[in-house]
Amino acid sequence: MTRAILLIIFCFPLSGVFSQNLTLEQAVQWGLENRIELKSQNLNVQIASTENEKVKARWLPQVSGTADLRWNTQLQTTVLPFALPGSGESQTEIKLGRPFNNTFILQAEQKVYDANRKVDRAVNDAQVEVQKNNLAQIRVNLRQAITEAYYNGVFAKEKLNLSTLALQRANSYFEVGQARLDQGAILKNDLDKLELDVSNARLAQTKNQQDYDLALIALQYQLNTTDKVEPAEDLQAIFNYSQIIENQSNIEKRTEIKAEELNLRLNQLNVQKQLARNKPMVSAYGNYSFFQLAETFNPFEKGTWFPANYVGIRANVPIFDGRQARLAANDFKIRQQINTLNTERLRNDFSFESKSTWNTVQQSKLNLEEAKKNIALAQRILETDKFRFEKGVILLSDLKNTEYALQSAENQYLSSIYNFLIASVRYKKANGNL
Repeated sequence: MTRAILLIIFCFPLSGVFSQNLTLEQAVQWGLENRIELKSQNLNVQIASTENEKVKARWLPQVSGTADLRWNTQLQTTVLPFALPGSGESQTEIKLGRPFNNTFILQAEQKVYDANRKVDRAVNDAQVEVQKNNLAQIRVNLRQAITEAYYNGVFAKEKLNLSTLALQRANSYFEVGQARLDQGAILKNDLDKLELDVSNARLAQTKNQQDYDLALIALQYQLNTTDKVEPAEDLQAIFNYSQIIENQSNIEKRTEIKAEELNLRLNQLNVQKQLARNKPMVSAYGNYSFFQLAETFNPFEKGTWFPANYVGIRANVPIFDGRQARLAANDFKIRQQINTLNTERLRNDFSFESKSTWNTVQQSKLNLEEAKKNIALAQRILETDKFRFEKGVILLSDLKNTEYALQSAENQYLSSIYNFLIASVRYKKANGNL
């Protein structure tokens, strides 16, 4: 028998048998390390960070080499509009060149001045900040999603615990009812009511078990793991270290506002970039070449190679582009106005969101305090009714109803803590503190 049990244990993977109990902070940390969105965005930051290296590379000397081995199967004929001495023709036909014409060229070019260089570097720096801000925004959203999934898991777990206690109480009342029926103290109809209570309690426990299983699946998804995980904390413990203080507003730190500010900066730089198109670009260049003209293909034949080289400075000065650069710059100026308006709108939205979520936090806290008072009151009433029941003053059904009132107060207290915690995390996000 023992051997069979050991075989069963070792035939199943440990991850299917054991689950990892995580605190809220551990769950958030695990999720932020595992989520694919963050890994992808980190790569986007890495790509953006290499753009300035590309700008630097464009300013390094551009060197190219060319080799051309040519066999002129038919030489080009040139016609001179006069006759050579002793010729009776009115023109002269001359074939130029040699059958074999080989060329080796080394070309080098170096930029000297380009007004776009400084702007390109500034644009790239701003793009890096945009990607980093996107990374921060994803982290905030994931932190909120993971936190709320953790709260939901804890809430579902504690609801399941309460329903388990409720089922135990219903069974105990049913057992007492059976004994009372045997004694003739209650009717069969009263026992049927107690049996119905057991059935309803069992149904509620089944539903709460399903809710808890779904909550754990949602938590696994948020952590991007296939390992079985469970919350290690309860709502009361989380509530004790989750106190919220008003006027801790950091709306200006909201990533959405920073995104608009970065877009404004990019549009300002794009105006400069468009206007820089009308500025001159200067580059230096040099060429060193070797030409061979020969009757036969022999690269080593003496007296057939002729060198040529030159250096120079080239200036490309735009004169008129049909006002394309200025029109494009005007578009980016209009986009700056849109960025400014969007920033103002976001500040208004987040200010309203901050006040709204703070009111929700306050209301949730009041509901929590009332629920706590109701539990204390229900517990006092239950203690009194237990004493009265033992003395035969009240019926079993009266005691049962009192316990159900306590159960309802406990459920309401759990809901109040959960609602307060959800409201708290949303208030933190609204104020830029998440």
